[in-house]
Parts: sequence; structure tokens; C-alpha cells
Amino acid sequence: MQPKRGTAFEIYAFPVFLLLTIAALGVGWLMRDRLQIESEEGIGYWLGVAGVVCVGILMIYPIRKRIPGLRVIGSVPAWFHFHMALGLLAPTLILFHAGFRTGSTNAAIALTAMLVVAGSGLLGRMLYVRIHRILTGKRNEVRAMAQDAGLLKQTMVSEFAEVAEISERLEATLHKPRPHVFSAFGYALATSARITVARRQMLGALKRGARQLAARGQPGAKASAKRLKRDGTILVHTYCRQLRHAAYLTFFERLFALWHIIHMPLFLLMVVAAVIHVVAVHLY
Repeated sequence: MQPKRGTAFEIYAFPVFLLLTIAALGVGWLMRDRLQIESEEGIGYWLGVAGVVCVGILMIYPIRKRIPGLRVIGSVPAWFHFHMALGLLAPTLILFHAGFRTGSTNAAIALTAMLVVAGSGLLGRMLYVRIHRILTGKRNEVRAMAQDAGLLKQTMVSEFAEVAEISERLEATLHKPRPHVFSAFGYALATSARITVARRQMLGALKRGARQLAARGQPGAKASAKRLKRDGTILVHTYCRQLRHAAYLTFFERLFALWHIIHMPLFLLMVVAAVIHVVAVHLY
């Protein structure tokens, strides 16, 4: 299968943008006194306006995600990436608008809420990458390898059938859904321990099978046993590593679901704080 176009862009664009944002914030912090930005007038005021506009545009993504009829304005993945970029740009603009100072109480609350939401967004991005870029497909790979292991009984000599039997017993205990993040974390830890035990058992079975095969005394039996043991050891280590990844995927999925529940109220709190700040500034 050919890789999709834009994959490299999707992988590297956000990290590059993040690094540029961090660099801009670092320069702004070091030069905050020399910049002499006033939040009430001039460029400082318009930086605040731009930040508020970014916050307003941020709200389009959750609306687009929930209303399929809005596909005319762009795809959900495209809006997701735009949402993440604006999630960095908005607090950057606001920090420059504030001159890297908290100012009044309502300004401090609005700024703090925005920074908390931005941090939450970065955490969500890391979880998203962990699930969809690093671990997506591991379950399918594991099941495919399990099927291959099942074929050991048919394609390998009988001395190695025990390896397939152990892998089948292990598979029967995995891929169980978990209702919340704590049970998913416990499942991942318990599964990791079971995989470690099963791996030791499979490697032991490989050694026993190799000895039995070599003891046949047939021409080339020792070389064949050595080769099968070597290839089988690589397969067992790879198989168990993929199983462990798939087990932790369950935990990251539940953690991502919990993040979704927390992120939206934080976002709404930020919007309310920003509205109060804007109204207070223009009224008083």
C-alpha cells in the first residue's frame, strides 16, 4: 500500500510550528521590557484582538466534528490540525498582548485559563499521536501474528507446536474492553506481566523443541534446529512486544476519552473568562 500524500507534512508540521512558537515566546520573554507593548493601545491592543479571533475560530472545529453537513467548509482532519495550530497561536498572541504580565485580576484569570487550556491541548495532541500515529494498527498486527503462530502447528515440526499453544492461550486473555482509565491501566500492567511469563514459557518451549529436533539424528537436524530456534526467538520477542503495545493502547484510549471530557469544560471556562475580560476592558 502506498503511503498517503501529506503524511510527512502531518508528522512534522506541528512539531516545527511548536518549536517556532516556543522560540517566539522565548524571545518575547527575554525582550519583554524592550518591546514596550501596551495592551490598551497600538499593536498590543490588536494582538489581543487577533488572539480573541483565534479563540473564536477554535470553536469551529468541535462544531464541524459534530455536524457532518458542514463538510463544505473543510474536512474534520484539516480542521483538527488548524485547531491545534490556533491553540498555540492564540495564547502566544495573548501573552504578547499582555506583555508577559498578568495585569488586573480578570486579565490574570483569562490568561491563566487560556494557558491551562493550551497545556491541555498539548496533552491531548500527545495522546492523539500516541494512539493514532504510534499504536494504531498494533492490534491488527498482533492478531495477524497470532494467526501466523497458529500455523506453526501445521508448518513447523511437532516439537515446536507448544509455542503456538502458549500464544493461543495468551491471546484468549487479551483484547478485553475496559470501562474507565483506572481499570485500563490495571489491565495494561496485568497484561504486561502475563506477556512476560508467556514469553519465558515460549522461549523455553523453543529450546526444548530444538533439543528434541536435534536429537532425531537425521542429516542436517542440528542445523535445522538451530535455525528454527533462532527464527522462533525473533518471532516470540516481536510478537510479545506488539502484544504489550496493544495492551497499553487500551489505556491510552481511555485516557484520551477522559481528556475529551475534561478539555471541553476548560475550553468553555476560558471563553467565558475571555468574554468577561473583553467586556470589562471596554466598559471600564
